[in-house]
Amino acid sequence: MKRLVRPLLAGAGVTGALAATNRALGNAPLPINALGGTRVPWTWRGAEIFATEAGSGSPVLLVHGLVPGSSSYEFRRLFPLLAQRHRVIAFDLLGAGLSDRPRRAYSAELFVDQICDAVETLAGGRASMVASGYGAAFAIGAATRAGERITRIAAVAPAGLSVASGRGANARGGAVHALFRTPLVGETVFNVIASRASLRWMLERQVYGDPAHVTDEIVDQHYAVTHQPGARYLPAALFGGALACDVARDLPFLDVPLAVLWGERAPVTNPRANADEFVRLARDATLTTFAQSGLLPHEEEADAVDEALLPFLASDAIASPRVDASTRG
Repeated sequence: MKRLVRPLLAGAGVTGALAATNRALGNAPLPINALGGTRVPWTWRGAEIFATEAGSGSPVLLVHGLVPGSSSYEFRRLFPLLAQRHRVIAFDLLGAGLSDRPRRAYSAELFVDQICDAVETLAGGRASMVASGYGAAFAIGAATRAGERITRIAAVAPAGLSVASGRGANARGGAVHALFRTPLVGETVFNVIASRASLRWMLERQVYGDPAHVTDEIVDQHYAVTHQPGARYLPAALFGGALACDVARDLPFLDVPLAVLWGERAPVTNPRANADEFVRLARDATLTTFAQSGLLPHEEEADAVDEALLPFLASDAIASPRVDASTRG
């Protein structure tokens, strides 16, 4: 009997230790709102979405990418610059950042819906957009169906042109998706993978153009957000292929002006060469590159990005009224 009980007790002890570790990581304080501005309450499909705004004038929505934990933090340098001339609104995509992180079936279409509703609810029905990474891909998809509500898009190193495909890749992605969504093992594996060291490695080699720009503050911010309860569901969908979107299909139908911004030091995960394809496929597109940046020039060279956006956004000068977003969506 003792031989049977001992492995059960050992297993229970390991399970308890893992659960305690996961609980401790999840109970860590949320990072601060690095953007500033005024908090805008927004309940979207039953989830509390973090949104903040500053400035006045024509509305500009900021849509972040899906770098783990980035949320709207990546706009912390550009946000106050744009707010000198515009009413700037930053919001979390569902499941990211300081918002609720429910166990949803995340998809590209879900985020296209959220962006369309953000234009209506947060911006009063009409807005320009500055979006990055997958957020830019979703914004382009939203603009192809939102009529005149989205007036122009500045897309910073948008994703969506090259998505891993094939039976092997789909099988591996599906396995990762299923693993991350399991209650204890998935949470433990995700927490181990999303260590400070691995996040720093990813940011230095796959996101930023200059590794020196990846400070301890940035790593701590990503780490704190990434380990909040439920934060693994969105990366699970990303790795599993559920967020794949065909931007090459959408671009020829984009009726609004597109400003493409890209860092010359962009990594092979989304290289500078992809920028030319975006410009070629879109009807009305321009390209601006930044010599010292990777995929986040609005973080690494915010002043230069603000200067590049000045004439692009200035032509959309119609302001929209503020609305109460606490229950809409």
